[in-house]
Amino acid sequence: MFRTAIAFALWAGLALSAHAQAVTHLWPGGAPGFETLKDEPEKAADWWVRSVHNPSVTVYAPDPARHSATAIIVVPGGGHENLVFNSEGVKPAKYLQGLGVTAFALKYRLGREDNGKADYDIEAHGAADLRRAIRYVRAHATDYGIDPNRIGVMGFSAGGELVHMVSFSGFDGDPKSADPVERVSARPDFIVEIYSGPLGLPAKFDTPPPPAFLLTAYDDKGPVKTFNTLLDLYAPYDVPVEVHYFARGGHAFNMGDRSPLKSVHDWPARLRDWLSDSGYLSTPPH
Repeated sequence: MFRTAIAFALWAGLALSAHAQAVTHLWPGGAPGFETLKDEPEKAADWWVRSVHNPSVTVYAPDPARHSATAIIVVPGGGHENLVFNSEGVKPAKYLQGLGVTAFALKYRLGREDNGKADYDIEAHGAADLRRAIRYVRAHATDYGIDPNRIGVMGFSAGGELVHMVSFSGFDGDPKSADPVERVSARPDFIVEIYSGPLGLPAKFDTPPPPAFLLTAYDDKGPVKTFNTLLDLYAPYDVPVEVHYFARGGHAFNMGDRSPLKSVHDWPARLRDWLSDSGYLSTPPH
C-alpha cells in the first residue's frame, strides 16, 4: 500500500510537471472564422510578439509540493498592437508559478495591429480569446489539479482592458454547445489589474463583481482614473478590493525589476501578500 501511494504521488507529480511551459492552442482547429490562419507564424522580437492568429496559453505548472490549486491567466499589455509577452506574460507567470499557482500566459489577437492577414477587433476577438482561455482552464481544471472556483485573471495595461470586458458580464456558458469548453462559465473568481487602461469599463454592474487587486503609480494618471472608476462601481457591493497607488513609477514598469524605486521594484510582494491573505496560496488538504 505504501509503495502504491508513492507510485501514485510520483505519477501525479510527473503529470503536473508535464504541463509546465506547454503551449496549448485555445481552439484545436483554429479560432472560429479564422481557421485558415491557424498555421501562420507569429512575429517576435526581444520584447514583443505580434501576428497572433492562433490564440494560445503557455502553461507554467508549480512544484507539486507547493501546488495551491489556484490558477491565474496572465494577460500582457502592449496597446493592442503588440504583446509585451516576456515582461508581462512569461515573467509574471514564472513568479506565480513559484508561489504555487498554475499560471497561463495568454497570447491573444491584437485589435490595433495591421498584420496584413486579418482585421481583428479588440472586443470581438481579443476579449473572446481571454474568455475562451478562462473557459479552457475551468473545463480542464481536473487535468491541471485546479479548483474550478479559484481561477483568476491578471491583466497589464491593455490586458487589463480585456479583463474589464470579460469579468463583469457576458460570461455565462452555453449549455447547448457541442463544444464542452463553451458550456462552462468564463467568469473569473478574482481579478488582478496592473496599470490598466479604460476600455471595457461598464456603466454599472448587473451582478456582484469578483474580488479585485489593483495597482499602479499615481503619476500614471490614466490608470488612476480607471481604478477610481472601478472603485465607484465596486462601492455598492460587499466585495473585497485592494488598491495600491505608488507615488511615482510611471507606466509599464512590468514586474518592477527594472525600477530604481523600492516600492515599484518590490510590488510583486504586495500581490503575493494579497493572494495569501485571500486564501489563494493555501495548499488544499489531500
